[in-house]
Amino acid sequence: MSFFSFGGDNLFLGIDIGDSSLKMVELKKKNRQIYLSNYAFSENVSEVNFMKIDDTSYLAKAINKVRMESGISAKKVTASLPTFAVFSSIINVNNVDKKNMVETVNEEAKKVIPLPLDDMTLDWKTIPDADGKVQTKGNLQVFLTGSPKKLVRKYIDIFKAAKLELASLETETFSLVRSLVGDDKSTVMIVEIGANSTDLFIVKESIPVLNRSLAVCASTVTRVLAEKLGLSFSQAEQFKFDLSVTLNADSHEELPQLLIKSLEPIVTEMEYMLDFFQSQNKGAVEKIILSGGGALLLNLADYLSKRLNLKVIIGDPWSRVRYPEELKPVLAEVGPRLAVAIGLAMREIE
Repeated sequence: MSFFSFGGDNLFLGIDIGDSSLKMVELKKKNRQIYLSNYAFSENVSEVNFMKIDDTSYLAKAINKVRMESGISAKKVTASLPTFAVFSSIINVNNVDKKNMVETVNEEAKKVIPLPLDDMTLDWKTIPDADGKVQTKGNLQVFLTGSPKKLVRKYIDIFKAAKLELASLETETFSLVRSLVGDDKSTVMIVEIGANSTDLFIVKESIPVLNRSLAVCASTVTRVLAEKLGLSFSQAEQFKFDLSVTLNADSHEELPQLLIKSLEPIVTEMEYMLDFFQSQNKGAVEKIILSGGGALLLNLADYLSKRLNLKVIIGDPWSRVRYPEELKPVLAEVGPRLAVAIGLAMREIE
């Protein structure tokens, strides 16, 4: 269904292709305001791993099935590239100007990318200097990303088969920064706790300067619950949800020790990244933003805030999007899972 009466023109669709899920958000810009037009997701398809399927026709049909069932009409798409498949690094380039920028970046890229550059699609963004200005010549720091051309071609073929216009591809990291951080220039850590992995980024001046990825994730907690309580995976998922409702943000109860133990690798990695960043930089991380389905796990934000002695919040990717007030409770619940798709849809609007 469409939440506002918009025409088919000027609609922007973000599609986040996950391991076992497809998430979509359709936005519209009107009078300098961004409105929610529609959203949809297909999850818990445990027998399907969308990331590993090479059948572009199958994936195209799956995307169109979700679109059609939800009434999404946008044909212009920005899609996500999985973080684990994209190489990223901060490089130093010296004595550059507009004429030799490409050549210089390519030379430095050869030193840090472990694959032939002929097999990669490169993109880069100059990091602002200490005064927040983006320089175009001299000695610069550049955030470099490299995506395998084979993966890019796969996505192009998928959306061509789906008869959708692929406007751009973007790594999940930048989509999360756009939807969760926006114009906030403070240094933050984003922790995306997904179904099958947890990605951690430290973002400074809107650039992810440090990142890690862990196999410990929301499903890890579910498997621990299933094993210890003698439940099936689906029963453990429901138990986890019920427990999350019981131990809400206002609860004074502590996280059960069973769950603390299962989440410990994530906490340990967060502590390491925070310490490492502070040792290498003049400033420190000011707050932590949780995202992904696992962000709503119990009173996790409160637990992490006490454990790390740092402000921890659940990210609100809808903060710059207008929507009917009566949808607020529902959107607050699904927001962390749709943060990437929201950021993708925003890319072509902004």
